Amino acid sequence: MKCAYVTKSSWAENSPGFIFSYFQAFGISENKIDVTLIIQNPKNTIAKKKKMESSSSDYFNIKLIKNNFGIVKAHEIFYMRANKYILSNNFDVVFTRDPGYLPFLVKLKNRANKKIYYQSHNFYLDFNIHEYIRSDDRKKFNRYEKKYLNNLDGMMTLNNPQKKLYQKYVDIPISSCPPGLKLTGKKSKFNNQEVAYCGSFQPLKGIESIIKLWKDHLFDYKLSLVGGRNDNELSYVNNIIAKNNIDNVKLNKWVFYNDLPDIITRSSVGLIILPDNFYNKYLTAPNKLFDYISFGMPVVCTDFPSIRDLIPNDHQGVRFIKPGDTQGYVAELKRLLTEEKYYNELQQSNLTLSESLSWKKQSANLIKSIRSKY
Repeated sequence: MKCAYVTKSSWAENSPGFIFSYFQAFGISENKIDVTLIIQNPKNTIAKKKKMESSSSDYFNIKLIKNNFGIVKAHEIFYMRANKYILSNNFDVVFTRDPGYLPFLVKLKNRANKKIYYQSHNFYLDFNIHEYIRSDDRKKFNRYEKKYLNNLDGMMTLNNPQKKLYQKYVDIPISSCPPGLKLTGKKSKFNNQEVAYCGSFQPLKGIESIIKLWKDHLFDYKLSLVGGRNDNELSYVNNIIAKNNIDNVKLNKWVFYNDLPDIITRSSVGLIILPDNFYNKYLTAPNKLFDYISFGMPVVCTDFPSIRDLIPNDHQGVRFIKPGDTQGYVAELKRLLTEEKYYNELQQSNLTLSESLSWKKQSANLIKSIRSKY
């Protein structure tokens, strides 16, 4: 089986999408499936020089494709060129996480009878059940999902709550295929006595709630914020910190994934506080959750069905706190920062779990879903 994985992400860009796409494709290749990651050219010379650190694989290839025609740039140009490459290289299966690629994906099936699959990282089928602003892109993706999903050979979701949503609307095989993690051998330390948040600084991700928690309750403890993707995000958070006159908070820009282990393991506890909304309840599968677990970091996390579904029942290393339970966050974080025995128990729990959540093992579920139709 020869698989093409198409993503509109640009090589080495500052986005979770690039990291997810790279490791998903590489995880597929670790299961001895011939896979080519088809991705857009780097946006600048700095990104062009970056290389991912991973074990080599005879089954993994990368194809960089331009998205411009002269001065005109568009994802659609990239998608058309990706299709041309796929048709000329005898791929059997085409897989994407991009809703914008759906019309082009279906063309491959109609023209060359390719097996086609889509892994949704959102849900655009019904605007009536969530609070999204109806942007032009979201309206377009709504049309695409309504028109094209039932033409697919199958689709994947990130968790079971998301899968159940789609099952109400489409009549194709759907599998829940959660993300994975990269095992690095790095391990956090209790003595670092610092809490880390790693991820986007967008309001959707709860950054304001984290800063408020430190201002009101945890001002004696250290906090590291890692993830400003651009100057606007960094300035936004820096202004909030300055306005509230908070000490003990370190602000770090987005770091390339190769550098993340060294940065994150300077802390001891991983934190995820998410606003109570549709996306976070049913759709999210945070990369940072898996990063924290891979380093053996105890995790304090908002309790939503989407994230509960990613963690085995009775697992000790991830402590779930009900949305809005400020005192619950405070008590759990203080305990992890002051009780070494408790910290070590949770750390070992996550180190043990990490062995079963590698990208190779998680991608095996996705391959099983594809092979059932192949």
